[in-house]
Amino acid sequence: MNSKPFTTVGGKRRKHLHLDMPQAFIPELAWYKVMLYVVSQSSEDLFRMASICPLFHKLANTPQVWNTISMAKYPDHPSWYHANPAVQLFLQQCRACENPESIFREAFEVFFMQGNVEALYGMRIAAMAGHMEAAYLVGLLGMSGIGQSKEDALEFLCSLNQRNNIDMKGTRDALRRRLS
Repeated sequence: MNSKPFTTVGGKRRKHLHLDMPQAFIPELAWYKVMLYVVSQSSEDLFRMASICPLFHKLANTPQVWNTISMAKYPDHPSWYHANPAVQLFLQQCRACENPESIFREAFEVFFMQGNVEALYGMRIAAMAGHMEAAYLVGLLGMSGIGQSKEDALEFLCSLNQRNNIDMKGTRDALRRRLS
């Protein structure tokens, strides 16, 4: 930051604006939408943004941000995190804010590792929130007669087909990785 409190622009003297007030240039709602996009791509970038200024810190701690945050950096099995309290806190916060990926991971583990069919309810919640792997899996399991009617299962599979950004091969590959 320039040590002078004023600068000359076009022959007019202007006061310096501090960069710790991003809302001076862009409305808070716009920053919020930017933050939602950033967190959907990277949790690390959220933590970097939150440390920049008080506004970003405030926005980073809203339930919608934690509901949207990407969990891609973290492997699928929660039991791998018992040694790291910071990661456990992150995962708990995601679950508390009903992050669809968090709900899906928990239900996936309970269904496939413990054999509890009631975990399909969690997968269904994640699917209805837009989680593609959950919708695909709920549809396939339903078509095989597990947990719901075939009509409901077909509805989940058709909803996947109607999305513009679906990557069916990527979804199947992700499920294979989770199961291996």
